Amino acid sequence: MIKNNKFYVEPQRETANFKQLFARLAAAGAGRPVDDKGFPDGPWTPEKLAEAISSIDANPKGIEVRAVQMWFQDNDNGISNENIRWLARIFGCHDPEAASQWQAELTAAKERLACERRAKNKELVVDDLPSSEPYTVEDPTAQDAEHEIRGINLALRSEAMFSGPNLLNLPIFIWGGLGVLWFLAFILGVHSITYSPLDGVEKQVGLIWSIGWNVGDAILLPIFLIVVTALLNSWKQTERTRLLETTNVTNVRSWRSKVTSFRMSFWAILLICFLLIFLVQWAGVYLLPLLKNDPGVPMIDWMLIALVEPETLSSHAAIFVSFLSFLYAGLIYWFLFIGLLLLFMISADFAEICSSIDEPERDPILHLILASGSKIIQSVYRCTVLGILVALTIKLNGAYLVTDAESLSGWLIHDAALFFEFRDDEWMWITGSPSSFFTSFLLLFLLCFVFVACMLPVNLALNKALHGAASVPRKPALWFRMGLVLTILAAGYLLVGQVTGFSVILCICLVVSLASLSWKIELINQ
Repeated sequence: MIKNNKFYVEPQRETANFKQLFARLAAAGAGRPVDDKGFPDGPWTPEKLAEAISSIDANPKGIEVRAVQMWFQDNDNGISNENIRWLARIFGCHDPEAASQWQAELTAAKERLACERRAKNKELVVDDLPSSEPYTVEDPTAQDAEHEIRGINLALRSEAMFSGPNLLNLPIFIWGGLGVLWFLAFILGVHSITYSPLDGVEKQVGLIWSIGWNVGDAILLPIFLIVVTALLNSWKQTERTRLLETTNVTNVRSWRSKVTSFRMSFWAILLICFLLIFLVQWAGVYLLPLLKNDPGVPMIDWMLIALVEPETLSSHAAIFVSFLSFLYAGLIYWFLFIGLLLLFMISADFAEICSSIDEPERDPILHLILASGSKIIQSVYRCTVLGILVALTIKLNGAYLVTDAESLSGWLIHDAALFFEFRDDEWMWITGSPSSFFTSFLLLFLLCFVFVACMLPVNLALNKALHGAASVPRKPALWFRMGLVLTILAAGYLLVGQVTGFSVILCICLVVSLASLSWKIELINQ
């Protein structure tokens, strides 16, 4: 039968499942154009069917070839309701009544396939037999819809914060929150305050002199978030799609499904940031001393100044502003830790796709692998350097607050002068020993751990791609160079206040890190 110059097959109200029905219609060329004798122009192929669906005016998004390819596969995966709609139009030859009939027929076939799958899963549970089939996703939209109906999906919402063309969304939030703290500090008169911990010493503790707030949080962290956002957008929108389309890899899940699979990690990050970093630290370091009015706290900053100069800042005001400050700190560390998790997810996704490629040594595929790998390595490295610098500013600020130095710059100059023997009077700790700096050390550990966790799968994937590709130049010095810089930065962090001349080491760390941020990592000659 012919409808609208296309080969039409009437619905037979069969008992076949979707896979069986689709295979028969695709082989028969249902909905294909006919020649002058009424014969269809061959069977459907994934490419032709994807092109036909994408050409439907009501479907501006189109459909990926890889999704259509998996309709042809013999598996138990179904099809989304939206794609049934487009497929019904094709099989109905764009006739409204025929398309409606085919939509009902395809929906019923989809339900039969789902029933068969559920029955099979029950048999597997009873027999306790694990499936040997690889986990494939036939229709990404179907699985994503299944995840999204399960209430609030923190993983997808968190990932969405880093998505989008505007790279300044998160930095603007950080600057806005810091602006509020600045405004409160100025109103309360503690933005440039000093106090006297020892006779003859006027120590600068105002917000204006805090390197942690004004350099780490205001400059370094926003750059970190910009790098993560740029990599995520590039990977989702360009790099990942090009790799999948060029290599015809179909046995990997969609990006959204992979994000959802990390939902427990996203919840863990939320709890750590708002229970440990915010609530526990705020209660232990600020709330309890302020409630007890205990002036014996060794580390006095622009909020704890209420303990030694209550006429300048009341305890109630200090509790309020410290609560907002640590709530803000919990939020920005939430951003930072989510950024680290996204870096790991991108690296693992890249490695999984590369491991599924049959012939990675082919020139077009090899070029894509190396180009994507270069971008991932460079972004992960830059984020690690920026993160360690943030940890350095936090520890440096905390260490300064428990010394007898009047200013941070004066403390560093004093230490450098001791190292070069320009003076011999030692600086001292107010309490006899520095504090533990829990937050900054946790940050340093996580940064180094995530760097290694990202680089290992990426390196293994690249080694597989480079196997047998003698024309591609190896760069083994790259890993040594990055590891050396990170080791220098970690050593600089650990030595803050521990040895005479640590300020000189910090200068070396700063120069090395800034120089390394400008490195252009390319694993293949363009």
